[in-house]
Amino acid sequence: LLAVLGCAVAGAVGLASFCVALRSDRRSNLVVVPDWIGHSREEAVAQAETLGLVFEVGELRHDPGVAVDRIVQQEPAAGTQVRHGRTIRVVVSLGGETLTVPSVIGQPARQAELELRRTGLTPGWEARVHDAAIPTSQVIDEAPAPGTLSVSGDRVHRLVSDGPRPQRFVMPDLTGQTLQDAQEWITLCGFRSRAVRRVPAEGKRSGTVVGQ
Repeated sequence: LLAVLGCAVAGAVGLASFCVALRSDRRSNLVVVPDWIGHSREEAVAQAETLGLVFEVGELRHDPGVAVDRIVQQEPAAGTQVRHGRTIRVVVSLGGETLTVPSVIGQPARQAELELRRTGLTPGWEARVHDAAIPTSQVIDEAPAPGTLSVSGDRVHRLVSDGPRPQRFVMPDLTGQTLQDAQEWITLCGFRSRAVRRVPAEGKRSGTVVGQ
């Protein structure tokens, strides 16, 4: 009986030791995936080798917000526990796509903005200037100039016509004139007169303008 009991105890101890050893081995075989987003491909490859992970480029993608050869995405995500030998797939940036700035000179301002967005560029500042020779809201110039090599997302600024400068008048002094003469001048120049207010004015003839 004692021999049987001793064997049972020894078996239980052995099983417990095996479980502990297996659990310890599993823990030692795990590694936390580092955060490679924004890091260079070369740096990530070196770290993957050190941790016993397999680095794999799953996709190359243009991304104007991330420099060339830097990592945009990764799978599994940073912080995930994986086993040694696990493959980590990443997306690597090709930088902004090379584009040629289109000519939007002569186009209506709204149409020019849509054209730039369709090309992959971003409408920048829109400055306006009066120009009697160019219709209102038509693009006069752009920067960078048409044909310039650029990258997706870059801004293109436009100079837009506000049409002819509006006519301006210097209002003359109508005081001292008769009401009739003043109203004739107002009508002749294309203005409109408001209601006439009559006030007493010492030393002035009736019907004379004393204020405006």
